Amino acid sequence: MMNIPQEPAYWLLSAGCLCVASLPALMRKITKARAIAIAALWLALCAATIWQSNLLPGLATTLVSGLWGVILLAASLIFSGIRSMPNRRFEER
Repeated sequence: MMNIPQEPAYWLLSAGCLCVASLPALMRKITKARAIAIAALWLALCAATIWQSNLLPGLATTLVSGLWGVILLAASLIFSGIRSMPNRRFEER
């Protein structure tokens, strides 16, 4: 049985999963090819985490990083909509 808090590979892979899951929120335009590449890289990092540190810690990393990516993407879409809303309102007049 692994002791997860003392395992640097687990923490590096988890940080990689979080960083890759955050990428769509940081991009202005997301093409289909970029979205597929990001999803493939995220899945590869999550699979490597599951393979290296067993099922439960790997699934925890997958769920946390996936949820983090969805929250950041939703927040970036909301804030970009709020920023562009006054511009659209005044352009129509």
